[in-house]
Amino acid sequence: MKPRTEMKDRTQVRLKQLAVHRVGNKAKEEGVVASRELVDLRDEQLYDLLVNYFLTPFKQEEFFRFTHTSDVALNEMFAYSALIFAEPHNFHEYSVHILNHLYQQSDHPKVKSGELYVVHFEGCVMEEEVVDAIGIFKSENKDTFLTFQDEADDLNVNYHFGVNLKGVDKGCMIYNTQAEDGFRVKLVDANSYDAVFWKDDFLNVAELQDTNYNTKTVLNLCKDFSEEVFARTESKKAQVDFISRSVDYFSKSETFDLEEFTSSVIDEPETKERFKDYSQAFAEERDIEGFTDFAINKNTVRNMKRKFRNFIKLDTQIEIKFSGYNPEQSEQYVERGFDQERGMHFYKVYFYSES
Repeated sequence: MKPRTEMKDRTQVRLKQLAVHRVGNKAKEEGVVASRELVDLRDEQLYDLLVNYFLTPFKQEEFFRFTHTSDVALNEMFAYSALIFAEPHNFHEYSVHILNHLYQQSDHPKVKSGELYVVHFEGCVMEEEVVDAIGIFKSENKDTFLTFQDEADDLNVNYHFGVNLKGVDKGCMIYNTQAEDGFRVKLVDANSYDAVFWKDDFLNVAELQDTNYNTKTVLNLCKDFSEEVFARTESKKAQVDFISRSVDYFSKSETFDLEEFTSSVIDEPETKERFKDYSQAFAEERDIEGFTDFAINKNTVRNMKRKFRNFIKLDTQIEIKFSGYNPEQSEQYVERGFDQERGMHFYKVYFYSES
């Protein structure tokens, strides 16, 4: 079953311990600065700002788990996380180990220096279970802020550099559940230029093959098939029809079955066989198992819709856009034909009224 975190309701999530260090770029020999003590969290305003800063970014559906080529216990971040969960009284010591591990991986010229926050949370909800979590965050980019101070009926203006609390640059949440399977991890990374460094080099995690993963994978399969097969062999309308039918199936069905999907979405026998062959190659190429029959994640369907093309762009500077992904809309009210006299293709659109 797919784990679920309740990030919207943060009332029971408690920030128990926080260590802040500075990590540089190893390739530039910038070194690290390890703090001597944990951050004092007794200031309520600071506490609330930090909780929002750390928890707000995690809105995505994807879960990951720690991996290793031979044994997950040899994954450094898995080992440090397990130690913190087992020995929270040694939190600061293990946070320094995490700092040094991050520095060892920061050997690419594009990796920026910044502050590293290692956080111990309590009260995170995973399904019906309440668990501890470890948050690891890195702030790399600094903003300039104006400050104002009243002095003797006058207003002084100054400035300072600091971290913008609207979003972290890099972060992860490690939940103390499913330890035997590499824990459950969520990621956020605002910088695409060094994404491999954070996800693969520092954390070494792989996406969990759950309902979100399977739903996203098959929708991406449909998108690729429409672009690589339909776009080359059929009309753009056929491509839009296929995408509309696919999204409609995922929106209305609770479970996905490859045979049922193929039969209900594709009419032509030749295209059905082509889709089955494409699906098999798609799965083998990505080493995916068990995606032919699974429960559909509705949140993933809603998030994925915006990635699909539901319009036809013509070379006459005219664009036909369909409202939503309703297969009846394009099938019943739009016809494609060819005008022999003009030597041009055309679309005929039916409607009752216009606005």
